[in-house]
Amino acid sequence: MKGLFVLLLAQISMQFQCDKTKIQTTVGSAFTIICTYKTSQFRFNKKYWCAGDSRASCEVLMDTDGFTQAAYRTRAQIIDGVSRGLIVNVRDLKLDDTGIYWVAIDKIYTDIMTRIQVTVTKEAVMKPKVWPLSSLEMTCWGQLIVFRCGSQRGTDVQYTWYRVGHPNNIVLQHSTDLHLHCSNITEDSQLFCLASNDVSSQNSEFISLHLIQPADKNCVYLISSKALSSYDCIRSTTSLSTSIQTTEKLLRSATVSQLTWSQNKTMSWSGLPLWYECLRWSLFSAMITILYVVHTCLKLTSRRLRAQVKHAKHHLI
Repeated sequence: MKGLFVLLLAQISMQFQCDKTKIQTTVGSAFTIICTYKTSQFRFNKKYWCAGDSRASCEVLMDTDGFTQAAYRTRAQIIDGVSRGLIVNVRDLKLDDTGIYWVAIDKIYTDIMTRIQVTVTKEAVMKPKVWPLSSLEMTCWGQLIVFRCGSQRGTDVQYTWYRVGHPNNIVLQHSTDLHLHCSNITEDSQLFCLASNDVSSQNSEFISLHLIQPADKNCVYLISSKALSSYDCIRSTTSLSTSIQTTEKLLRSATVSQLTWSQNKTMSWSGLPLWYECLRWSLFSAMITILYVVHTCLKLTSRRLRAQVKHAKHHLI
């Protein structure tokens, strides 16, 4: 009896074979099964894909006669390629797709069926990356800086920002984004993002924060990390101040020169041609105008930066 059963299985195997019977994959992915069959016998038989532990009572999900369950219509298909084989394709997999399935040929008395085991799990988290959403040099003027954390792979990923602490790390924010501004920076620290789901968790690279000038507003702090380009906060904060001072000195010098000319204009004109004097003072006036415009622009830039800091602080509060 046992020998007869083995012989029967061997005969069925020769009639209908699939390239895989166990599938282990992740949420959102797809799989394809290709089964070959004896075309001389079953070319015109209906083939189908069904779900259920028992081959006798499994639920038909789709067949080669055109039937497909509503939930399967947008993400699965069964194609009878005859000599190319019977092709079953299912995509956009969900956790609920885990289970026992059957690829079958409809046959009088007893269908020919092959058991397929499908296991769908959540995808593990990939090491997240962090990056600033604006220029890091804004830290030189105490303006709001937002860092974003993201993992390229993973199912149902959640993000949490931490500050390194002893003995335990301190939770800063449950979000992809971390907001840094003067009011929440009180000391040097190291920050990192944790990406996690039910399968795994991964830390991002550390972000080092160095407080140069503490203040409720207009603070100065430096951020560094292996993944970020370097910048010099001290040089950035002093350059604008130096430019303003230099411009003011030039304007004062120009004013003194203009007064001196007013006192001696009679003597100057008496010894030089009129066209030369006109050209010289036109150029001088243009220089005064340019210096004034530069001075005004720098003043406006400084005021705008201070206003943005106040606005950001008010918005966060």
